Amino acid sequence: MLFGPFVGGLSAIVGDLIDSSAGYITLAGTGPSVLAADVATVVMAGLAFSGKRTAAAGALVLVLVVYWLDPLSVLFVGPIPFTWLHMVSLAVLIPLLVLEGRGVISKLNPAFVTGVTFAALMCGQLTGTVVGQNLAVRVYGILSVQGWRNLVPVFFPLYPVERVFFTAVGSFVSVPVLRALSRQHGSQSPK
Repeated sequence: MLFGPFVGGLSAIVGDLIDSSAGYITLAGTGPSVLAADVATVVMAGLAFSGKRTAAAGALVLVLVVYWLDPLSVLFVGPIPFTWLHMVSLAVLIPLLVLEGRGVISKLNPAFVTGVTFAALMCGQLTGTVVGQNLAVRVYGILSVQGWRNLVPVFFPLYPVERVFFTAVGSFVSVPVLRALSRQHGSQSPK
């Protein structure tokens, strides 16, 4: 949010490399899915906060389309679409981007910050899933296609809880930090 898509994306890469060298994450095996998820999250949020509204929404749409077209993707878990929460995040994001673009709300508005955080986290989660499933099945052969399809229903109920938790925590931290920085630099007031 603070650094924009390019510097923010680079900082995510550097941060993950530092985490890897410290032993917190591994970039071997399916570890690159963590890196991909982090970069996608930061880039999407950076696009939204740098005023590249179409690109921000387009990033999430692109990841959705890639997921839907990937033959490895599990499209439904029972009767529930795997990407249901991703679609909800897109439905939340687009009106907020339109309202911000029209000047109705500012980037410092808690609803805007929370909506962008939520959509960015969902974009990252789905990016990580696409990369992870392809690494696990196609590249490394850790799982068979059926093994992957059997694994998805295990973590499917967990990702919405995790993403909502990270949205709440991320927004709780981001709103006051963004407001404090804007006051320091004399920028926009929260609408």
